Amino acid sequence: MGDQEIVAALGGPGVLGRRGRGRLRLADSVARGLPVAALDRVKAALRLADTEVAAALGVSPKTVSRHRGAPARALGPMASDRLYRLARIYAFAIVVLEDADRAREWLRTTQPGLGHRTPLALLTTVAGAREVEDLLGRIEHGVFS
Repeated sequence: MGDQEIVAALGGPGVLGRRGRGRLRLADSVARGLPVAALDRVKAALRLADTEVAAALGVSPKTVSRHRGAPARALGPMASDRLYRLARIYAFAIVVLEDADRAREWLRTTQPGLGHRTPLALLTTVAGAREVEDLLGRIEHGVFS
């Protein structure tokens, strides 16, 4: 999976502009704060409720609601990092499962390979995200566990 899929999940060049081209520029964008419009795009793509996206970003649902009123603002670096992580896992799931709808469903469904937890619930930490990525990698290579 390349950066293009991640940039697309975050809203593409229309949302990220030139900031999203290349890994280092994308890393710089995350450090400076991704635009709230990227949050809106990921939320819509995954069909997440405010409470779900708030949990994934480690903020309150009220904060997510406030952001909706200011799409030109930027998220903080920590929320941006978590949003990037969510977009990256979603993009990887689309590549592995070969369908956006299946990827969305997979992220919300308990997985035996994740201790019967949902991938979405594990994305709040780097350690959890790595477990989700590992499971997707095993699925991609036909190793079900």
